[in-house]
Amino acid sequence: MHVVEDGRPGAPGLLMIHGTAASTAWWDPVIPQLAGDCRVIRVDMAGHGRSSAPAGGYDIPAQARRAGAVLDRLGAGQVTVIGHSTGGYVATALAGQRPGLVSALALIDTAPDLDSRNRTEARTPDGTSVSHAAAEDSTPRGTFG
Repeated sequence: MHVVEDGRPGAPGLLMIHGTAASTAWWDPVIPQLAGDCRVIRVDMAGHGRSSAPAGGYDIPAQARRAGAVLDRLGAGQVTVIGHSTGGYVATALAGQRPGLVSALALIDTAPDLDSRNRTEARTPDGTSVSHAAAEDSTPRGTFG
């Protein structure tokens, strides 16, 4: 998984997850405002940007596990996670899978649930349909922080 880091290494961690058919570059306009106060970690989800296509599929829980593995590898500790669109579903799944890793969530243009926008499928960058049914099992319960 391709990772871009900006900001101060010892500062509070901020993980940014883009939406479908985007990349780490989607966040470029806001990095200068965030990097002074945060350790900003951006990932290209599998099959997007500079990350290769996954052997195990594009499902939301798998994308969240990959993001969690990146945070573990970087020794990031507890982070605030910002997700845009489909990245919001990945962020939510990560919070459900690893509640001790996620201190807060910020979701941008992410529907309250996968079906609320009449979306039961997402698309990979090449247009292949991907089911989101497995994401329901990783929806967090309760509060974080």
